Amino acid sequence: MQLSWTPSFLTACNLAAGVCSVLAISQSWYAAAALLIFASVLFDLLDGLLARRIGADAEFGKQLDSLADIVSFGLAPSFLIYLSIFHRWNEALGAVLVIMFTLCGALRLARYNLSSFSTTFTGMPITAAGSLLALFSFAGSRVSEIVFAAVMLAFSVLMISRLPFPSLKKPSAAYRDPESGKWK
Repeated sequence: MQLSWTPSFLTACNLAAGVCSVLAISQSWYAAAALLIFASVLFDLLDGLLARRIGADAEFGKQLDSLADIVSFGLAPSFLIYLSIFHRWNEALGAVLVIMFTLCGALRLARYNLSSFSTTFTGMPITAAGSLLALFSFAGSRVSEIVFAAVMLAFSVLMISRLPFPSLKKPSAAYRDPESGKWK
C-alpha cells in the first residue's frame, strides 16, 4: 500500500490546527487556541517522523511543512499573545512584536530549508519558540506584559541567531544525500 501521501496529510493537519487556533483567538477562546497550537506540535512531530521512517522526506513535504509552521508556530502563538496580553497594554508595541516574531520565524524556516541535514539546528526552531509562547499564554495576567514582550523579543532573536540547538531528528535508513540527491 502506497503511504507516501501520509506525511503531507499530517502536515495539512498541522496547518489546519494552526488556522483553527487563529480562528479561536479571534473569538477570545485563548485556552482552546493554545491547545490547538499543541495539536500542531503533535502533527509536526508525526509528519517528519513518518516521512523519515517510510523514506518519503521529499522537497515538497519540506516546503509544505514550513508553510504550515509559519502559521501554526509563527502567526498563531504571536497573535495569541497579542490579543490575550498586549491588547490591554500597548497595542502598537504588540503589533511590532507579532510582526517581528513571525518574520524571524519565516527567516529561520527559509534558512533551514536551504541547509543540509545536521544533528543540530542553527537558531531556535520556530516549533519550539511558538509552542513555548503558547505555553506562556496560560500565565496570562499573572505575568507582566513587559515579561511577555521580552520573551517574544528573545525568541525572535534566538530564531535568527547562529546558536546551535539540539535536533531530535535522525536520518532514516532511506536518507537522501543532499549533495547527490541519491537515496542511501
